[in-house]
Amino acid sequence: MKKYYNISTFIIFGLFSIIVTFYYPYLNQSVGLDLADVSKVVTLGALFNIIGQPLLTNFYSKVKDKKKFIIRYLITVLLAIIGLMFINVHTAIYFAMIYGFILNSLAGIFEIYIEELASLSEYEFSDIRKWGSIGYACIVFLGGLIISSFNYRALHLSALALLIFLMLIILFKFANNNSKKEIRKSNEKVEVKDLLKNKNILFLFLAVALGMGSYMGLDFAYSTYLVDIIGDTDKANSIYSTSISLRVVVEFFSFMIVSKYAGKLNSKKCLMTALTIASIKVLLFSTGSVILIVLGDQLHGVLYGIYLTFLFKYLRDIVESDLVAISFSILSVLSTGGSNFIYPSIYAWLQKSFGYFSMYLAGFIFIISSIFIFFAILPNPTRKNN
Repeated sequence: MKKYYNISTFIIFGLFSIIVTFYYPYLNQSVGLDLADVSKVVTLGALFNIIGQPLLTNFYSKVKDKKKFIIRYLITVLLAIIGLMFINVHTAIYFAMIYGFILNSLAGIFEIYIEELASLSEYEFSDIRKWGSIGYACIVFLGGLIISSFNYRALHLSALALLIFLMLIILFKFANNNSKKEIRKSNEKVEVKDLLKNKNILFLFLAVALGMGSYMGLDFAYSTYLVDIIGDTDKANSIYSTSISLRVVVEFFSFMIVSKYAGKLNSKKCLMTALTIASIKVLLFSTGSVILIVLGDQLHGVLYGIYLTFLFKYLRDIVESDLVAISFSILSVLSTGGSNFIYPSIYAWLQKSFGYFSMYLAGFIFIISSIFIFFAILPNPTRKNN
């Protein structure tokens, strides 16, 4: 069964790379939006991702047949990708709502699903998730070749083929994750309001929003930053794509190493370590040295395997098991969709007013604030293996 989890994770993140990585150039180069309009579309999509992913996860948490829910959700993803193929300058802003709600939630929903399956099968989640990193890198590379040789329509058709293959694997090879230990009483309901009663999870939300949220919110400036430093767009784009590909490979090895030691390490300390690495990356970016910037970018691959693995472990220790999925969904939104909705405007203002150094300094301060919350406020894990 594990090999099917690995293959599915490879495919889903490869598919997600098409949806996310090539979305911005698709809007600009194929649909015909200028950069100002692209920014508006992306912001609206981020808003609907903030709304959509927690709602979808809440539905997922309440249904008994998880497999059926995932198949139905993937059908909506398929329809949304078909819709993406036919947007134009007039409809792109409206489609952004579907993109944010359905497509941009794909990785988060699947991570919750596969983590739950891995937990039930007593597999280490990070040992499966590492294949998502390789899938992301491989499909990004192949996607670039498809665009260069053909066009975006061919890329999206490839995404549909991947999605159909994935659905067939889940349909015929995955078991329902309704094991006896996971069947809930009929009167048990997962409610978001239950999270508001848990001060630890609220502080965790704040810590992630300040830490990973501010950190991920800096990504929007990376390629532009390189262009401004180097002064040659083609060379900057080449360095950018190479850097991204390398860091995904580093991420694969990060997940592989973490999977060997995950059960022996303190999840809270590991999350603080991941944030510390993030702060170092931001400082390296602030130097303005291309070599240090590319080196710093590789640190993302190191920290992300640590962060994602131990975030799930820490969640399972401070909230009830029924609330893990919805909690992770909100945390995922706070570090992705939420960060794209809030931080880019703050950073753009700082960059325009005071330069790139001030932007990265602000990101560093946000991350340090997050580490302080983990250190001073959030509880230590209570499980024996932590």
